[in-house]
Amino acid sequence: MKKLFAILLALIMMLTTVSAMAAAAPEKWDISKSKTATNLDANYESKVTLSLPSAEEPLVSDIVFVLDKSTSAQLEQQALDMLGKLKVHVEETGATVKVGVVIFNKVANVANDGKFFNLATEYDGIEAAIKQEIKSGTNTHAGLLAGKKMLDDDKSVENNRKYLIFVSDGITYMYDEEAKIVPYYWMNDNSPYFSKDPYSWQFKYSNNNAPDDWSEWINGVEAAMSAEAGNAPDPVPYDSTLNVEIGELVSAEMQYTTSVDRALYYSYQTYQAAKNAGYNVYAMTADSGAGTTYPWGPSFMNYLAGKDEVNFEKIKNDILYLVDAGSTVTDYMGYVEGDYNFDFVNDADALSLKVGDDSYPAVKLDNNKYGFKLSGNNSDGNNSYDYIVEYFPKEKDEENFVWTINVPVSNFARVQLTYAVKLTNPKTAAGTYGTYDADGSKNCKGLYTNNSAVLHPINSNNVTGADEAFNKPTVSYTVSGGGGGHTHYDPTPSVPVVVVVPPKTGDMPLWYGIARFLGLVK
Repeated sequence: MKKLFAILLALIMMLTTVSAMAAAAPEKWDISKSKTATNLDANYESKVTLSLPSAEEPLVSDIVFVLDKSTSAQLEQQALDMLGKLKVHVEETGATVKVGVVIFNKVANVANDGKFFNLATEYDGIEAAIKQEIKSGTNTHAGLLAGKKMLDDDKSVENNRKYLIFVSDGITYMYDEEAKIVPYYWMNDNSPYFSKDPYSWQFKYSNNNAPDDWSEWINGVEAAMSAEAGNAPDPVPYDSTLNVEIGELVSAEMQYTTSVDRALYYSYQTYQAAKNAGYNVYAMTADSGAGTTYPWGPSFMNYLAGKDEVNFEKIKNDILYLVDAGSTVTDYMGYVEGDYNFDFVNDADALSLKVGDDSYPAVKLDNNKYGFKLSGNNSDGNNSYDYIVEYFPKEKDEENFVWTINVPVSNFARVQLTYAVKLTNPKTAAGTYGTYDADGSKNCKGLYTNNSAVLHPINSNNVTGADEAFNKPTVSYTVSGGGGGHTHYDPTPSVPVVVVVPPKTGDMPLWYGIARFLGLVK
């Protein structure tokens, strides 16, 4: 029995450790990137290109502002200043940035007839749209619905290049596109009592304090709405003969949702839907002065933001930069024991780098190290180059190089490193070997120019993200002479798992149970 307890305890500790490690893992950002290879030439060489952002992705971005009607002139100007800085980069690189503007009051007011402005040519139109004055009502849900729809409808732009910037004090009391509200309560004559203001929060909860836990509050509202849907909405009647405050009555019963409940809940759902679609979403708290009276509003915005500090400088950097200085790529050459071996061509003439339309040759710094684009503004104190490639000529599948990026990589100007690999042991028997897949999109199994290439990213806030792998191109070649065959290499052969079970008969069920739990046996 003690042995059984010890084994189970060890298993639980192992699983707990794995879960803790997973919880602490860096965030994956799904950074745009690509890797391509030319097919082998007569010298059995291929040119391989790593691209950040992806070579196939158009350099086009969408930015949609969803602004509360009460957004301060100061915040409006900060948004315009951010766009002005981005406009300079757009003009320098030829990239495209499209801007949508939604101002919400009781409904969503979409500027420019719902069409995007071109940042490069229509800045004045964007400025006029952002500074327009609109009054009456607050419906964050309608604003977010309209902003998300603009991004949803633009199929020409990748989701990771779409940005939704939501600016509000969070104080809302209408929901849906048509500005719906629900009664506070029912009068003695069973008539509903409506009021178009945020008071229903205090009416229901007896104060204007924010919940201790917004996630728990969201779940509670969802459950209440589900109960309403199942039992037909029938708010608790107000009975003036009851010797109890209305707020206390409703808090005790919790039978229905108010307009503020629904407005915040639907706003949360729409914001999360935009985030889950892969859009970059930002919630920025606008100080309208009402946040002191209704602190649940700014608290809700902080909850959406994930308690991160959001400002237009941070947003500008996220839009402008794909990865920041300090990011690296580790690239291992293709090798399979007894089948094929690719070597890195360690020669400056075989290396080149492009930033946008500008090309930079490799400068040999030592036998295995090369620099690109001379510059004093980077983190490499020994060699003032924006990009460094260092080659490690190891044996077999350990041969690799590291590409170090010492400056931010722009979303508006592609950075492409090109190098050469050489097949050192081509077959001599007649036949065609491998299958050509220029960008690795076909997932062919055989003749990989590289066993792996992994980006180790750092973002513009100096936060390290999870490692991200590039696709793996494959190449082919033909040996003439008639006959022969077509050779593929499967990098993931099916290998039977051997489980050693202790010979003690009494322990066998336990060991088999653990092995099944770990997926070692069926």
